[in-house]
Amino acid sequence: MKYENLPIYKSAMDFCVYIETIVKSFDKYHKYTIGGDLRDYSKQILFLIHRANISMEKKEQLESLRDKCEETKMLLHLSKELKAFKSFKQFEHSSKLLVNICKQSQAWLNHYARVVK
Repeated sequence: MKYENLPIYKSAMDFCVYIETIVKSFDKYHKYTIGGDLRDYSKQILFLIHRANISMEKKEQLESLRDKCEETKMLLHLSKELKAFKSFKQFEHSSKLLVNICKQSQAWLNHYARVVK
């Protein structure tokens, strides 16, 4: 598994685990609605990292990864507005983890674009 040593993979795994942990504390309604979406999106980010790493045509996969990160940011903000988080600290920490992944995915895409030229 070549992706396990990637910093972006490690960051995404931390994010995935954190989301799983905090969604447990969402109230019942949010746990199964927006919490389920957050859990799914965080896992999709992990899968996209794997796909981008093994793909010969990385650009499409990296763009999908970047887009999924942005969609997940929107879900996080919606969760905050719906007051699904038990504390602002949970939202803040999950946002920081996700922003880190977004920056890394964009840097990976930029690097790939320079290498391909």
